[in-house]
Amino acid sequence: MASSSSSRGDGTANPNSALDPPPHDAGDTPDDDVHTDGTDIEHNQDIELDTGSDNDSAYAGSVNSSTWTASLTSSIQHFREENGRTYHSYRDGKYILPNDDSEMDRLDLQNMLFSMTISGALYVSPLQNPLHCLDVGTGTGIWAMDFADAHPGCEVIGIDLSPIQPTDVPPNLTFLIDDCEETWHYRHPFDLIHSRMMVASLADWPKFFAAAFANLRPGGWLENQDVWTLKCDDDSFTLDPPSCSLARWWNLTCEAVEKIGRSMVEAPLHKRRMIDAGFVDVTDETYKWPINTWPKDEKMKLMGLWSRENTVEALEALAMAPLTRILGWEKEEVQVLVAEARKDVMNRDIHAYWSM
Repeated sequence: MASSSSSRGDGTANPNSALDPPPHDAGDTPDDDVHTDGTDIEHNQDIELDTGSDNDSAYAGSVNSSTWTASLTSSIQHFREENGRTYHSYRDGKYILPNDDSEMDRLDLQNMLFSMTISGALYVSPLQNPLHCLDVGTGTGIWAMDFADAHPGCEVIGIDLSPIQPTDVPPNLTFLIDDCEETWHYRHPFDLIHSRMMVASLADWPKFFAAAFANLRPGGWLENQDVWTLKCDDDSFTLDPPSCSLARWWNLTCEAVEKIGRSMVEAPLHKRRMIDAGFVDVTDETYKWPINTWPKDEKMKLMGLWSRENTVEALEALAMAPLTRILGWEKEEVQVLVAEARKDVMNRDIHAYWSM
């Protein structure tokens, strides 16, 4: 996947996947789901197309997400306002997505997508009574809060550039405003370092993996979950040449991000970089998130429903800053592209999916 998990070896390292089949309880991984040979795994290899009517009513639902803010210094809380969105002010410009209410709701929805992908698990590493956990790029803090609740004896730290986390949190959880691209200074090595959807956030991934390795206890685990790209297994969607506005939206966003020394498509390189950093038995797992409800399989169709909402909300969030700041587009031009791409996301004749 775009999702990898690996151990800082202690002589008896246990490999593990980043997203795995269902655990019994949040955070618990059944023995038969732990992969111990470092083999790469591809899930949902062939998704059967639903040729029935376009009726998604059985999958309709709402996501109730809260928006939170943390009380920190006024300079950090004074967000950058631009094109109708707000962005972090600490390390201004390093992260391209907004931090406003709409984006926070999307992040919580996306957390639910990850939960569905691994059937409710918080992680898949075979942790044994973890004492220290770091959540890098914690966002709204929803994953860190769930992890802290599930492991009351574990000291959990969530870091982010934006102070958008709640103040009413489990007593074993601390949120910090921090930049993971700077030198790490933590009191204890971690049993688990967790990061998710950090694409375009880092300019130097090898440096990040080296820092993670240095800050794990021997036998500790790193889980990284990222998106790779949009794909399709038939001819209903192509990126090269771009077959529709959705493809053009993705290509332009990738182009803009690359101009500032970052990348949207780093995930396939994560495994090699983890190994180079010293991790052992690194397993790379791939999953598919359909962009809408085109699959026939009931679980994948439901996944597609949530993925569709996540993608629709991500269209402007992901493109607005890169296209206006870097490519010189006007806000209205981005909005036109987003509107056209939204039509493609809603079109069940386009059988694209996010490769995760």
